[in-house]
Amino acid sequence: MKGRWIYFTATALAGILSVFVHFVVFIIVFFFLLLFLWKIKGFSKKYLFIISLIFFFFLIRTELAEKTNRTNFAAVETKFHILFQKDIKVDGDRLSAIGKDLMRKEKIVFSYQIKTEKEKKWIIKNLKTGLACKITGTLSEPTMETNVNAFNYREYLIRKQIFWILKADQVNLLQCTSQKKTPFSFFQSVRENGIQYVQDHFPNESSPLAVALLFGERDYIETNRLETYEKLGIVHLLAISGLHVGMMSGMMYYLGIRIGITRERMTIALLLFLPCYALLTGAAPSVIRAVSMMILFLSLKKWSIFTLNTIDIISVVFLVYTFITPYVIYDVGFQLSFSVSFALILSAPILLKRFHHAIPLLLSTSFICQLAAIPIMLYYFYEVSLISILANTIFIPLFSLIILPAIFLLFLLHLLMGTTIAFLMQPLNLLIMATNGLALKLSLFPFAMLTFGRPSLMIMLLYFWSIPLFFSLWERMKGAKRFMQVLLLPLSIMCVQLLGNALSPYGEITFIDVGQGDSIFIKLPFGKGNYLIDAGGTIQFNTEEWKARKKKFEVGKEVVVPFLKSKGITAIDKLIITHGDADHIGGALSVLKELQVKEILLPKTPELSELEKELLTIAKRNGIPWNFLSAGDSWKSGNTNFHVVSPQVGVEVERNNGSIVLFVKIGGLRWLFTGDLEEEGEKQLVNHYDNLTVDVLKAGHHGSKTSTTIAFLDQLEPKIAIISAGKNNRYGHPAEEVLTNLSERKIKILRTDQHGAITYFFKGETGTFSAVHP
Repeated sequence: MKGRWIYFTATALAGILSVFVHFVVFIIVFFFLLLFLWKIKGFSKKYLFIISLIFFFFLIRTELAEKTNRTNFAAVETKFHILFQKDIKVDGDRLSAIGKDLMRKEKIVFSYQIKTEKEKKWIIKNLKTGLACKITGTLSEPTMETNVNAFNYREYLIRKQIFWILKADQVNLLQCTSQKKTPFSFFQSVRENGIQYVQDHFPNESSPLAVALLFGERDYIETNRLETYEKLGIVHLLAISGLHVGMMSGMMYYLGIRIGITRERMTIALLLFLPCYALLTGAAPSVIRAVSMMILFLSLKKWSIFTLNTIDIISVVFLVYTFITPYVIYDVGFQLSFSVSFALILSAPILLKRFHHAIPLLLSTSFICQLAAIPIMLYYFYEVSLISILANTIFIPLFSLIILPAIFLLFLLHLLMGTTIAFLMQPLNLLIMATNGLALKLSLFPFAMLTFGRPSLMIMLLYFWSIPLFFSLWERMKGAKRFMQVLLLPLSIMCVQLLGNALSPYGEITFIDVGQGDSIFIKLPFGKGNYLIDAGGTIQFNTEEWKARKKKFEVGKEVVVPFLKSKGITAIDKLIITHGDADHIGGALSVLKELQVKEILLPKTPELSELEKELLTIAKRNGIPWNFLSAGDSWKSGNTNFHVVSPQVGVEVERNNGSIVLFVKIGGLRWLFTGDLEEEGEKQLVNHYDNLTVDVLKAGHHGSKTSTTIAFLDQLEPKIAIISAGKNNRYGHPAEEVLTNLSERKIKILRTDQHGAITYFFKGETGTFSAVHP
């Protein structure tokens, strides 16, 4: 059995995916795996039988998990008895938590809008894990993704056996009672108290990092700082992983031996401590993997039951973990932790044999981690760090040899000695500040990130074929020349993906779902041009300080930029701002920050809005040219002509009617993009272009009753009208009379509030419409 557990792991994974993804496909995969093990690896019939049993055991286990993953709630229920289990968070006037309804024994996401500042202080002080409260409220289903490649919150929660969000009417802590402590709730309480202790006693600059490294909680780290670490490809240093578990175990073992405890007793002490440590640090998949491997290693060493090498140990942990919770294979942390660990373990003999000095060994280790993670990183995050290998070479020793041990020791000393060791915090604080500063400077390097977009299924399969093949060939070959030759294999796949994005014969027009706002992406075939008409925007309302959220939602950063990056877009040839309202221009600031914008186009109007002024200030600072457009302007890209038909020069209009209106024939259809054009602007447009007809009309002003008039429709004779509006928006868009006018003329209506993002894919003069929710 020794050395063969990795094949059992591959078999188990095929069994799980045959249920979750496609039964026939993974039955075929399993058949070819059997054939490979029989013909190439020489497995006996006995082992082939064992592997077949494993496949069907995991298939049945996963099928059972799928069938039992059902809700016990009915949507109409309003009374609940909620046990607060974890993740109790107060952000501004919002309280959220993961709870469990004691009557139906089902997990739920709890949400509550705090009414007063006094209530907020009361909740922060008194609401703790382990309290069970009688709550009234309403159930709502988690939101699904509304844009291509976007995060599907509903699916994410279902895989965690959560089906509902409970929006509470009120939280009366007088109706709450403490429940009997379970091991889980006990350690969750200790964890919460530990996090609070660090926040109270560590310096402000150090406490967020200390909380992350001690308790695996990154929510206290500023968003900008997290983004900096992500750009460098070192964000894994902020998560509890094998490095931390190994460091903690090594420190405990060494200290125990030094004070006279026998090795046998220290081994038992570690075996008892490690499960507790996993719970204290949040029991993330990376923690569970590292802790389980350490426990198995120590157990085998102490009791000499049988021998397993390291690759067998991680394979056993994978098998047990996925058999208990098959849904964990969808967890990004699980995927990264196991893929990188498998790669490192398999490559360890090569590394130790070929590299005898610290820096080359560290560089090669960082390279292996980066290469192993590439398919997963591109699938979920669409880009990779080009300076990750260098950054890891600098920061891994810094964290593992200095920062991590220092934080562990200072935390323990502070628990034992209190404020008498406070003076020792300052050097650590200065070091962390210097580390963050260095990370920021490195992240500002040009082209620190390379955006590929989300790989297609074919590209993903090629990655999963080429990267293991690279490691296999590298093991057999020696010399730098041979290394570069085999490295060309995965690099060529990356080049194919990049060139595929740029040279595709297909184009698209996508109406991105940005809620109550507009954002339209136009991609011309063969890389002839990428245009963005508006970028959505989040309207900010003045609010009391205690209500303000720490992490505010910004549609440009959270929706528009991720959508563009998922498509592999790194540059926008023209950013067209139809007018200066926040729901059209607000997200443009994030686009300028994250992508290369070659030119900005704005309407020629008497006065700029404050947001337009801010945009142009940033453009000037970044050397981005801009131009003001009016009716009669045009440009050509390839065979596509863009015509500006509004605003009219010298005509005084308010901002909506001063919107840039574009007419373009593309993909065999005539399109009119109208911004927030209203009745007055529509009259002016048809008066100047009395022969204008279109196939597709972007309804003006989100379908409000002040736009898309009968006269406008009768002149244009569109076959399709697309309305960009927010779901359940406060303005009542689109107006019922507009929908009626469109329906009476048999104009097909597509709405982002109902269909999500709407896309027209085309090649040449033909194309098809699709929507996220048809």
